[in-house]
Amino acid sequence: MDLAFFIKERLKFATYFFENASKPFVELISAIEKEEPPFVPVYDESGEPQYLQEWQDARTGLESVGLTALSMVASSLQLFLNDWVRYRLESRGDSQYKRKHRKGWFHAYRKILEEVGLDLTACPANLELIEQAVLARNRGQHPDVLTMLQTTHSKSDLEKYPNPYFVTETDQRVIEQDNGELSWWLSPNVYVDESKLSTVISEVEKLCEWLEEEYCNAVRA
Repeated sequence: MDLAFFIKERLKFATYFFENASKPFVELISAIEKEEPPFVPVYDESGEPQYLQEWQDARTGLESVGLTALSMVASSLQLFLNDWVRYRLESRGDSQYKRKHRKGWFHAYRKILEEVGLDLTACPANLELIEQAVLARNRGQHPDVLTMLQTTHSKSDLEKYPNPYFVTETDQRVIEQDNGELSWWLSPNVYVDESKLSTVISEVEKLCEWLEEEYCNAVRA
């Protein structure tokens, strides 16, 4: 089975989904910020920003699309790794491998790959970025606060990755000004835009292609 082909097809759809599902939210945000109809400000002595709720809802919608696309990427990788272990290792008569670990499924598969002798330091993919994607996906799938719609990075994830990749440019600047140290009040939202999604997809593809290449080299040896 050409595992690389199938995951690439799934990753292509994640990109397609993001590009099309994000359009209405991007257009709505743009219309509000440019004060285009029907969001033309009217006279108001309160001084409060107008259409703020509409802007916040659109922004949350855009963040939700990004999280959904990221979830597609992470679940596709999990499916690939599961099948890679099944067809490349277990089908040869190797023992059954545990797909679960207290640190998460991605860590479990890394342990499996190390057990069979693969040198992950030689992998061209950015495994830390991929792990951040998995952690961010988990936050989106398992929110822990009822009172807010936004998804934030967890304290434990920020302790592991104090300079998270999946944040807005504004949050990134705040973190950099703090020299990578997160202030006690700062819990940045998980944010996935087209560029970040494209980057993590590229890294996932590198990992999958490398695993297939390593398998083929082992078979030919």
